[in-house]
Amino acid sequence: MRIMIGDVRGKGLSAIGEAANLLGAFREAAHRHATLPDLAATLEQSVTRYLADFELTAEAGERFATALLLEIPDEDHIIRMISCGHPPPLLLSPTGILTVPSLHPAPPLGIAGEGPDAYVVDRAAFEPGDTLLLYTDGVIEARDPDGRFYNLQTRVAQWNRASPASLLHQIQRDLLAHTHGRLSDDAALVAVHRQLDNNHRRRRHGRVVHSNGFGHTS
Repeated sequence: MRIMIGDVRGKGLSAIGEAANLLGAFREAAHRHATLPDLAATLEQSVTRYLADFELTAEAGERFATALLLEIPDEDHIIRMISCGHPPPLLLSPTGILTVPSLHPAPPLGIAGEGPDAYVVDRAAFEPGDTLLLYTDGVIEARDPDGRFYNLQTRVAQWNRASPASLLHQIQRDLLAHTHGRLSDDAALVAVHRQLDNNHRRRRHGRVVHSNGFGHTS
């Protein structure tokens, strides 16, 4: 299984168009490329072409997209990932929580024009019972009225045994309480859980929290 979480710079129609282009490119390329570096390079090309065609002259060089690409094989209890300027995920286990390091982060998409050789695949353990939490910077950059950032890693430690749906629900409520219901930027969260059964099935849930409300997909 391959998963992407991404975030485009800016707001408005231009950001919506860039996000739609990135999502479409991922859906098209995720099944065609054998390796994550090839997939990352294809997304880089797609974002670069899109910006060349639609980026305003006044914004030249200022628009880009961050992305985290993940591959979760059925046969191994690992995660393979490439970060293109995106925050690293958190790994929740029954015994605790830690940041999954991205040891070789690449630049955001649309900046460097990188080819497959520029991307390094990082690996981490993903055991049955673990939950992988992906998020955008709208979560960790959310501020309370006193200007304090939301400390995601500290806050989610209390829910490390929760189901994916419950985990996202708890974070959503806690995040909105932290900001007094006023997010300055959209925030997205995805939770992937490797179940404790013979098939090691994975459950994936996602939640998007908007500045004026929220939506949920699963």
